[in-house]
Amino acid sequence: MKVFINRLILSTAIIVIIGLFPFLSWGSEYWFEFLCAFLVSIFNSCIGYYLVISSIHKSNSKFYTMVYGGMLVRMSFLLGFALFMILNSYVIAIPFFLSLMIFYVVHQWIEISGWLQEIPLRKVQVSS
Repeated sequence: MKVFINRLILSTAIIVIIGLFPFLSWGSEYWFEFLCAFLVSIFNSCIGYYLVISSIHKSNSKFYTMVYGGMLVRMSFLLGFALFMILNSYVIAIPFFLSLMIFYVVHQWIEISGWLQEIPLRKVQVSS
């Protein structure tokens, strides 16, 4: 989990460095949209990583239930949160959605690469 958190911090630093000039040039009025998108994306990634890592040593049916069920619940929450924020005019739709997709792709990439390092350590359970 420590490596995963370090990767999230590193990716956040890279995103800040790359996005600092555009943000200061034209995006500073959308700071709330960027912050909301970043927080919901990082929360989604941490929950997903935890669900997969905590279910690695369980049976295959429980593992897949946690992975795919967790994906369904997390994606539903993400969509619901985005629609709630946009429809109630808490955020401006285009900057919020674009930043959410950028953060989502980066954080999902980090989450999946973290899984790929942990899953080979999984021991196959043989039923008797």
